[in-house]
Amino acid sequence: DNMLSPEILMKLEEKKMTLDYMYDMEAHEIGSMLRHPAAGKQVKSCLECFPNVKLEATVQPITRSVLRVRLMIEAAFKWRDVSHGNSLRWHIWVEDSDNEHIYHSEVMHLTKKASREGPQAVAFTIPIFEPLPPQYYIRCICDGWYSAEAMLTLSFHNLILPQKHPPHTELLDLDPLPLEALDHPDFISMYQGKFTHFNAIQTQAFHTLYHTDHNVLLGAPTGSGKTISSELAMMRAFKEYPEMKVIYIAPLKALVKERITDWRKGLCVKLKKRMVELTGDYTPDMRSLLGADLIVATPEKWDGISRNWQNRSYVKKVSLLVIDEIHLLGADRGP
Repeated sequence: DNMLSPEILMKLEEKKMTLDYMYDMEAHEIGSMLRHPAAGKQVKSCLECFPNVKLEATVQPITRSVLRVRLMIEAAFKWRDVSHGNSLRWHIWVEDSDNEHIYHSEVMHLTKKASREGPQAVAFTIPIFEPLPPQYYIRCICDGWYSAEAMLTLSFHNLILPQKHPPHTELLDLDPLPLEALDHPDFISMYQGKFTHFNAIQTQAFHTLYHTDHNVLLGAPTGSGKTISSELAMMRAFKEYPEMKVIYIAPLKALVKERITDWRKGLCVKLKKRMVELTGDYTPDMRSLLGADLIVATPEKWDGISRNWQNRSYVKKVSLLVIDEIHLLGADRGP
């Protein structure tokens, strides 16, 4: 059953019986076409084991030039250890309608276990251009198996892109602000001995963060001082709304621990604020939550306690919500 004889293969070629042609045929129909009734069952058995996958995809515009694709790959064949081994390697790529450009490529290893667990998800982003092309193509080709491939058309016929908005607030030509701009001795003491002036990014956002209640989306490279920028907003919240709470959400427990360690030695001591940790490892009691000025949490835990917010006073008493690493939004470990 593992291999077809040369004679059967020659008959298949003579009859021009392709894989696609035979997939929908019954064993007796294949045997009749080959004039070899006993061979029909053997050919059908091999067809059922030939690597084949079903593809489904959803497309989500992130911006007018970037799409997020979630591709579901489902094994549509019977796994045979002697033929497939422990895993099969599939090459996945996205190409344009003219087959001139490849916008994404990656390799996925499909194991025997995964093939039995149902559709496997693969997520990635691809660029999109205006005017919109009619479609892209997703191809999935098995390494080592001739003609073991699948193709899916991504149609953009009904795709609605986000409205055009300015990409960011226009940057101002500003000199770095000194610490004295905080105009509050306790706030200034938090940074004395560390630096004398705020950096360019902190200076740009200083007025909005420290003097207004406007919502802010701050995008900047790692190590550019976004944490201090968030502290500026926290200082305003503590100053203007002393009876309210500040919520700081980080996607990973390790990042929560890092903030807890840093602020317990600095911010909490200098400003005399009470802070609690809300993670899978530690859930404070109701009294601690009610008495906290600052709650540092993971998305899962904050989501859990904020769902029934109408009946929880400490959730209704939030003046500021800070979400760190928001570029992970929608990802497996994101908020």
